[in-house]
Amino acid sequence: MCTVIVGFDPDADTPLVVAAIRDEMRDRPWDGPGRHWEDRPFVGGRDRRAGGTWLAVDPARSRACALLNGWPWDGRMPWEGTYPASRGELPLRALERPARDPLHGEDPTLYAPFHLLDAGAHHAHLYSWDGRCLDSRQLGAGVSILVNTGLDPADPRAVRHTPEFARTRPDPARLADAHGVEEVWGQWPELITRAARDTPRSAGLDETGDPTGLIAHADLPDGQVWATGSVTLLAVDRDTVRYAFTDAPADPGAWRTIDL
Repeated sequence: MCTVIVGFDPDADTPLVVAAIRDEMRDRPWDGPGRHWEDRPFVGGRDRRAGGTWLAVDPARSRACALLNGWPWDGRMPWEGTYPASRGELPLRALERPARDPLHGEDPTLYAPFHLLDAGAHHAHLYSWDGRCLDSRQLGAGVSILVNTGLDPADPRAVRHTPEFARTRPDPARLADAHGVEEVWGQWPELITRAARDTPRSAGLDETGDPTGLIAHADLPDGQVWATGSVTLLAVDRDTVRYAFTDAPADPGAWRTIDL
């Protein structure tokens, strides 16, 4: 995951709304949202190569965890070096533990740098590992945009998009009775579609991209492509989780609701 937009307000009718944008190499195989783990009652997309996920939901406890790749403390590129464990296991392992301590017993040195969002109707916490220090913080009420540098208000995406997502933050009064994408998430799907039709963010290899872009695309050497592959929408109240997904964010008709 490269961008996660979090609308958290414990006093709202729908305390948590999320738009999670996944950027990945196009040739990396994956499966769409489902119950892919027989021993775990969670729903999420699955990375076929490592078996983990970038986002998982526990419908029974109205709780979700989302993973972003982080940047090392010493400025190396995030993909440099080898690590014994896959970060994609972290959302699943975190959901197996209490929300008050989702990384209990974990050895962060086994993983490449990461940011892990653990959120529900009553909490929204961000855990960040940079290869040297593990930091945790509670997200305040409002809309926050998480990127590969974590909770970084100075990031160009955050500067550009936080005000508009905050202004249009959806808050369905009765989430259990709301089902359509627009009925649950209001204008947020439209904002995603608009971003997908705008100039994309590049991988930083040239100056053709827009660093404020929510949607990514970069043509790399040897015909490889790094790009936004999917977007997930979540809405969570104290009893209900709503989940929508698209692998074609430029098409407003491509959203589908995931049965939990």
